[in-house]
Amino acid sequence: MKKIFKTHTKEKITAIAFIIVIFTMMIGMVTTTHDLGEGFILNYRLKVPTGAPVIERLKGAIESEEQAVNEGAFLRQQYVELYGLSQLVMQKHAVIDYNYGALYKTRDGQTTFSVQEERYIDDAANATYPLVNGLIHEGVDFLYVQLPFKVQPAKFGGDRELPVYVHDYANENADRFVETMRAANIACYDTRDEFFGSGLSMKELFFKTDHHWSIKGAFLGTGLIANYLNENYGFEIPDGLYTEENFKTTTYPKSFIGSMGRRVGRIYGGIDDFTLYSPNFETDITVTKIEGISEVTTRGAFEDVVLEMQYIDNPDPTTNRYAVYHGDYQELRFVNNLVDNDNSVLIIKDSFGLPVYSFLSLGIHEVRAIDMRIFEKNVLEYAAEYHPDLVILMYNCDSYVDPMFDFNM
Repeated sequence: MKKIFKTHTKEKITAIAFIIVIFTMMIGMVTTTHDLGEGFILNYRLKVPTGAPVIERLKGAIESEEQAVNEGAFLRQQYVELYGLSQLVMQKHAVIDYNYGALYKTRDGQTTFSVQEERYIDDAANATYPLVNGLIHEGVDFLYVQLPFKVQPAKFGGDRELPVYVHDYANENADRFVETMRAANIACYDTRDEFFGSGLSMKELFFKTDHHWSIKGAFLGTGLIANYLNENYGFEIPDGLYTEENFKTTTYPKSFIGSMGRRVGRIYGGIDDFTLYSPNFETDITVTKIEGISEVTTRGAFEDVVLEMQYIDNPDPTTNRYAVYHGDYQELRFVNNLVDNDNSVLIIKDSFGLPVYSFLSLGIHEVRAIDMRIFEKNVLEYAAEYHPDLVILMYNCDSYVDPMFDFNM
């Protein structure tokens, strides 16, 4: 026995060390149960549509809890940093990730993911037709706005941003959806040509650690949309409103690690500067935030009621600073008390819409924004009651999935 013990000393030390690590992580997890609970609620809220069948709710709950545990694991970020360092040392341009499948380093040093399959866009189109037809019956205009994706269309060199063995379908899916809408005589504005043809680099248009466009990119996109609304729908957004001269910018250097940066670590993915855009002219806006039966209304300057500065003031770089422009609400209403027009718009949006509707509130009398992942009402009935000048469905190229086109009809 003594001989056996001596010959297996290394194995026993390894086993003991492994047990210590496991117990340490378990103790750490127990002390962070509050964070896990918050993670579960957020994941479940965005993953499971309202009114989903029991089986789908159960599946969503399991997936949400698994994601919360994975993301809230004790010392997770330290492990991520070590893993990212190992990938950097080996000069890897792809990092395996349980959520995205894989994350890739582009030629510009940005971290991104690829849409790895052709989406069945017929379901999205078939869900949109009844909404459009219903709005026509109610005398309300409809516009689909195609927002960009972090991988550029091939004609702008997007096919060279990823490893040669990776094909991204995001823009192809968007192309097919826009073509399908236009074939059905549904109004579309595809921002991608003007956006990527603006002369700005990908480093300026998108965060390097996050899948969202940068605030500069969203500001550019808002200007394009505002011009389109003026030219095609008779809106009276002040000409030249969305120019750099009308806004002050505040840059917080090395202050933001986005959702993908948190998955590969700052050693591998880097850390972003965050630049906040706010108007340098007088503003007076009434904002109403609606969550279920809860309704909160505030009035004041753009900086005080539109910007949610807790996302800036928190010193933790993993704070979602992008959400400073109001995010994750069932419904938002912005009424501009100073603008000289009576234009109104209802925006059905994904997360790319956050800065857009906030910026548009500076040039349109009333902007309302809803998110189909958490909005519970019948959109057609809601729009018929509100009766805006225009309903905009505004999505980026990776939103052709449930429940984005479930309009509760």
